[in-house]
Amino acid sequence: MPGATGRPPQRPSRPVPGEATLAVAAVHDRAGNVVGAAFLIDSARLLTCAHVVQAALGPEAVAPGPAEAVVVSVSFPLVAPGRRLAALVLPQHWQPGRPDGSGDYAVLQLVAPAPVGARPVRLARPGQAGTRDRVCRVFGFPRALPEGRWFEGWVVGPIGGGWIQLANRSDSGYQIEPGFSGAPVWDSRLRCVIGMIVAVDQVVRPQPARPAAFMIPIRRLPVADQYGRPRVLPRWRQPFSRWRTGPAPAAARWSPRVRARAAALVVALLAVGLAAVPEPLGGCAGPVELRVAAAPDDLVTYQAVAAAYESWTAARAGGCRTTNVFVYPAAPREVAQGVQLGWSESAGRPATEGDPGTPGWYPADVGPRPDAWFPGAEMPSQQVLNLTTVRDYLTVARTPLVLAVPRALVDPARDDADRQRSLSWPELFAKASRGPGEEPTVTDSGRRVTGTGWQVVRPDPAVSPEARMVDVALYDGAPDTAWIRQQVEQRLEAAQDARGFPLGSLAAVLCRQRQLAADPAAPPPPAVVTTEQALVQFNLGERLGDGCVERGRPASGRGLVAFYPELTPGVDHRLVLLRWPDSVQSPAARAAADDLRRWLTGPGRDELLARGFRVPGRDGTGPALTEENGVLPGWLLDNPQWELVDGSDALALNTADQRYREARRPARVLLALDTSGSMLAEAGRGTRFDVAVDGIAASLRRLGGRDEVGVWAFSTAYRGNAGRLRAIGRADPARDEALVARLRRTVPAGDTPLYRTIDAAIGEVRRRGGGDDHLRAVVVLTDGRDTASGGLVPRVEGDPPVRLYVLAVGEASCDDRVRTRTLRQTARASGGQCLQAEASTVDRALTGLFRQLWEKGVGQ
Repeated sequence: MPGATGRPPQRPSRPVPGEATLAVAAVHDRAGNVVGAAFLIDSARLLTCAHVVQAALGPEAVAPGPAEAVVVSVSFPLVAPGRRLAALVLPQHWQPGRPDGSGDYAVLQLVAPAPVGARPVRLARPGQAGTRDRVCRVFGFPRALPEGRWFEGWVVGPIGGGWIQLANRSDSGYQIEPGFSGAPVWDSRLRCVIGMIVAVDQVVRPQPARPAAFMIPIRRLPVADQYGRPRVLPRWRQPFSRWRTGPAPAAARWSPRVRARAAALVVALLAVGLAAVPEPLGGCAGPVELRVAAAPDDLVTYQAVAAAYESWTAARAGGCRTTNVFVYPAAPREVAQGVQLGWSESAGRPATEGDPGTPGWYPADVGPRPDAWFPGAEMPSQQVLNLTTVRDYLTVARTPLVLAVPRALVDPARDDADRQRSLSWPELFAKASRGPGEEPTVTDSGRRVTGTGWQVVRPDPAVSPEARMVDVALYDGAPDTAWIRQQVEQRLEAAQDARGFPLGSLAAVLCRQRQLAADPAAPPPPAVVTTEQALVQFNLGERLGDGCVERGRPASGRGLVAFYPELTPGVDHRLVLLRWPDSVQSPAARAAADDLRRWLTGPGRDELLARGFRVPGRDGTGPALTEENGVLPGWLLDNPQWELVDGSDALALNTADQRYREARRPARVLLALDTSGSMLAEAGRGTRFDVAVDGIAASLRRLGGRDEVGVWAFSTAYRGNAGRLRAIGRADPARDEALVARLRRTVPAGDTPLYRTIDAAIGEVRRRGGGDDHLRAVVVLTDGRDTASGGLVPRVEGDPPVRLYVLAVGEASCDDRVRTRTLRQTARASGGQCLQAEASTVDRALTGLFRQLWEKGVGQ
């Protein structure tokens, strides 16, 4: 946006009423500088200018498109100062400015939930006449000031091209200048946002010190209901607002007919000029804040359920919003540990041998104390459920585990019978994973089932409770570990490696499936072990988990079809109600949690059905469970041989876990540790480097009997940019102890050749040979952007496949670009992952990652 020089204010500004201040975000470029503003229009989406996004990405960046995710960094300085969040640029809602003045807007989708306290704005769509001579205020970031500044002015009126002109009220205060683009314009009388700042006039300056500025009115911006649930006031002259803030007036108790007549009378008076334009009337008590923790894979589902509950309670209260439900992602094991610790605010414990450590400050590291908890597929232990903190728990929905096969691979003449006449899990897996030329599988009934060559991928049992349940069924009847290794795990690993699937959760695996399905030129993806409900969400094109955006329905033939094994585990989705001391949990919050429970077992069952669940006590299957969405609606009802079995048997799960650890392949991992000078920055428990070394020491003690590890240190202080501290090899306690001692004596120095190190490390692991049976991975821990690789692009693709994992702390970012891809996209393309971690907890992040990679060897 063209610039103008402003003056410092001579007096402090009055604060803008609540919702506007809680919605404003700063947009950052790759260097961390603020380039503009954005504002929340619903719980997860922000509106800003397209030219602000372009400034954040850099002039060389390509425009967002459906084939490539584009990510920018945002922060909420008035709610969570210093905290950065990633936001996806939604290509379908991206429109650069046109010559006629239209366009120049973009919608951003937060990857993680907005900070606690952030709230979407209320929006109004006044007509052109209604915008003249209105007092307005704007909060933006002139001259890249991260703390922001206020502008106070008035709305002059519309100009050609659809923009509306603003002017300063006096010669004091800040002017609209670069950094205000994308900021919401708050109408002080309507108490709503009426537009978005887009430009300042560099050509016509009636008063040089007070240049004109322009906004795009809300009516020309993409804030329709399909973008979420924005609080839009469709007409600016709205006598009775549904978003009231004060005590309920008598009008709130009128009947609908009386209210309608009163509204008509006021509108008639307004039309003839006999009544002043009223501000939106007050009428509702402040809503109760209900905090809900949800398993990350189920976050999007339960956010939608919470939104339906909010709407239901508002309708019940005559339009008043009585409850704000804040649903945030939290790993079930972390919530369970937090409940046992009383959601401690202590310093926590660092990771040590035999102890993965505990988060230091639960409200900061995990989230606020939840009033309710959806643990997803993870069944809380009886020890946790017996705690006095747990008030109640119940199953609210179920979904069976299925094998999801791309529709293009299904031959109705060959396969429909196996959907209608169920196979066991081992038989169905054999059909899907074996080729047509292999020996057919003979079922218990004597039928010969020929292999289809589909291949199968499964989430990682280390992080996926759904995969653990399926393992119980897959291993049923297996004669020994060698058979499981040859007939099950090797086939799963081959499919996983061939198509770059991650070692991750169910949502991560389905997200990769969605990427593969989006390429029409690529062969169909393999079959996936999943839940019926997640399959429906995939086929509907909905978001999957917390970090996989919606892409619309898959193309023809790329959608998934559910195959139901004869005896398949069912995933129970539970609601757990929690009690905390009155000092941190109000009786109103507990009452709201009880009300949510009653709704979920009553009217809310329809919403659960609409999300693809099967609901206890309801024979109907809802609108989502249809043949079009890949499922058999009458499953469990039409065929008595089908049975949904309990998948939470602790003994069976533990036995399957042990057999999996014995049967899985060993890992060969090269760890590259950043030893540049920035690693000397303080991290709360010593320097960043100290905390990282603690994590390495704890991780090396967890090495499996057949696993291998090597350790490099990298910075420009080393000749060749890397010090090879430990050659790749098996566990050696004496050598590893000496390595840790050497690291503790190391003084970080120099710059960061990040991409050069990634390229060399992948090449080193790849040179170790491709004929053996190892999972290959490179793990890079860095706290800085690449400063010494000279434009080199790491060669991630190749054979044998090597997965890349990056732990980014401090100034490092998974959103840094490696030519046309971000570091996150580069890691995902290899089947790996880029993780953003806090410097003070990087040891826990490191040991958690290594536990997933190698704490399953035969020696464990």
